[in-house]
Amino acid sequence: MKTVLFLDIDGVLAPKQIFDPYALEPDLKYRLAQEKNDPSIEKLPDTLVNQVYHHFDKESCTLIRQLADQFDASIVLTTSWRLFFSLEQMKAILNIFDLGPYVTGMTEEGIPRYRVIQDYVMHHGIDRFVVIDDLNMMRQFPNHFVHARFRFEKEQYDCVRKLLSWQV
Repeated sequence: MKTVLFLDIDGVLAPKQIFDPYALEPDLKYRLAQEKNDPSIEKLPDTLVNQVYHHFDKESCTLIRQLADQFDASIVLTTSWRLFFSLEQMKAILNIFDLGPYVTGMTEEGIPRYRVIQDYVMHHGIDRFVVIDDLNMMRQFPNHFVHARFRFEKEQYDCVRKLLSWQV
């Protein structure tokens, strides 16, 4: 049985907060591409790589990666970012924090978000999954939803672990 983490970005990996200013590092994408052995990072815009690198929460990314490893889970992106970037670009973006290899897909365009997730679950025959989002979808996904209000933290990590353990 394959496990899927349906993942939003804003409010989950990218915290809801006022960001500290940072100096644009024009060579950052080349350095990261080399460090991660991922040439697709070099194809991303400098400003995007800097934004992700400086604004994503490293701990949140680590916790998601730990869940994916522990439960042999893949990540399906539900974020609005999927409307602006291809799957390959999203993998490169998330690989800045070593999440790219876990990304296997994105939900289709459409609203409301819960509906496209439900369609994905139905069309792919998925029965072990958790939706992680800052948009509350508890009503639509009882026993399959974890609410990250500002960012994904240890408390939400523990909730995801419990939900996936119960879905065996």
